[in-house]
Amino acid sequence: MPKINEEAKNERKALIIKHAFNVFSEKGYSNTTVDDIVKASGVSKGGIYTYFKSKEEIFLAIAEERLNLRKNLINAFSKHVTSSEKVRLYIQWVLDWVLDVKNILQLKFTFEFWSVTSRKDDIKIIATKRYNEVAEDLCFLLREGVEKGEFKADLDIEAICYIILSSTDGIGFFTGVMSVSTNKNINKTLTDMILKSICKEDYHDNL
Repeated sequence: MPKINEEAKNERKALIIKHAFNVFSEKGYSNTTVDDIVKASGVSKGGIYTYFKSKEEIFLAIAEERLNLRKNLINAFSKHVTSSEKVRLYIQWVLDWVLDVKNILQLKFTFEFWSVTSRKDDIKIIATKRYNEVAEDLCFLLREGVEKGEFKADLDIEAICYIILSSTDGIGFFTGVMSVSTNKNINKTLTDMILKSICKEDYHDNL
């Protein structure tokens, strides 16, 4: 039997993740079986176990993709962009993503992930690690703004980080789970509120 090259392996793995994502989003984690993923992807059970040890491992691989999107966003910011603009772009990216109707399944998956996290201690450990990584990157942007003199010197960085993450994820929950959609005005209002609370008065006119 010919060996599968690395590119083909990655394509097969991506195919499994893509179809598993749809199944998890529609049926939920508990109601999804590996057989469901086999049926959706067209990959045999043995083929799936070649790449993933369990349903849980597939589930976590999907969650990891979203984490990487956020981390790549922050790493892509130009050094010449102001700290306030970086924070604005970060919040705008998250909320524009929520606003895009094609991401509804991803939103549903995100909250399915949270639901599973509350019931499984091993996944809770991984989820906490993911949150800390996202928070660390965002705190870095806020700390940078303080050091540059754009943000208030006494800014409670961890508190603002928590507020940004919880409010943007809350909007995601309202939109994806409760079908109470956000809009551009809501997104702009939230962003402006956060920036006005963290920026020094000298920078308010530029917001």
